Amino acid sequence: MPLHQIIFAGVMLAACIYAIARGGAPERLTAYGFLLAFVLTNMVQKGPGDAYHSVERMIALVDAGLLGAVLFVALVSCRFWGMAMACLMIVDVLGHFAKLLLAQELFSPVYYALVALVSYPMIALLAIGTWRHRRRLRRYGVDYSWVWQLPPAYRLGWIAVPHTAGDERS
Repeated sequence: MPLHQIIFAGVMLAACIYAIARGGAPERLTAYGFLLAFVLTNMVQKGPGDAYHSVERMIALVDAGLLGAVLFVALVSCRFWGMAMACLMIVDVLGHFAKLLLAQELFSPVYYALVALVSYPMIALLAIGTWRHRRRLRRYGVDYSWVWQLPPAYRLGWIAVPHTAGDERS
């Protein structure tokens, strides 16, 4: 396994463990999706000599499945990072389809940039999203994960304020 793949696997594993241990439900769900996609990708990929010269359809399917999970998190969670991550996943999946359908002769480094390099900012988004979740919990005492958990007053302009001793709001 090349050094850059070992570094990527280590950074991704660290971010996923952090998200599972300290994140809210959206962060944990996304981390589990990343880990599953990583395992499945390593199971279905061909030899390293063929990497990015042609589309590996099974890897494209794994990425499409991860896109579905990330889109779910982006649409129903109360997190901003989900939308940014969904956009990056769309670039990844469209990169596979562009090479497959439109440009079989697409230059390999361009294909690599479209489908592999977007993984690094996604890992950073997951780690930063987990850190911000912990920060909101410390600051406000609550951090709603899903849109259906938001209190009705939130839609009328209510904002979360830190809980203090003797505070009768709940």
